[in-house]
Amino acid sequence: MNQLARQVLALDKTNEDARQFLSAAERMQTGITASPQTESIRSTEAEPSSFAGGRYAVKKFLGEGGKKKVYLAHDSLLDRDVAFAQIKFAQIKIEGLDDVGRERVTREGQAMGRLGSHPHVVTVFDLGEMDGQPFMVTELMGGGDVEGLIEKAGGHLPLEQAISIALAVCRAHDGRHNQGTTSCLLR
Repeated sequence: MNQLARQVLALDKTNEDARQFLSAAERMQTGITASPQTESIRSTEAEPSSFAGGRYAVKKFLGEGGKKKVYLAHDSLLDRDVAFAQIKFAQIKIEGLDDVGRERVTREGQAMGRLGSHPHVVTVFDLGEMDGQPFMVTELMGGGDVEGLIEKAGGHLPLEQAISIALAVCRAHDGRHNQGTTSCLLR
């Protein structure tokens, strides 16, 4: 997998997913849980206390990847906990997201929303923009992400768990294909 990520970076030096993967793989091999660079960025950034005019009260920061920063938040309007994701794109400029990026975020949210309730796709509750920064609010999923599961397992998942995850991904892709959707967040 590391070699594949390096090949991706050779073709696209700005690919944040490949950079994040290699960074996580390096941390896992060295036993470091967070890179010094990530820690210095995290410690200098003030975490927001709420989003969307106070509707989503931040409870805690959950994580950051190449495309989004995710927070555990409480939706005061619907009185439930949610995952609040600030979407990041290479197209973001000083004045905000360009029209192409904005349209992409909207299309993805709408496509996920059209799936409705599916057992292997995260449900989208809200989609919007705040200060030029797009956001997506989804159901809160327990258990973390696959990268975290792999790290907790010491780099290798048990075969049964890996097969279970692969089957869930296949079911999600089948569900989105049947709906004519081209993207989704998996659960």
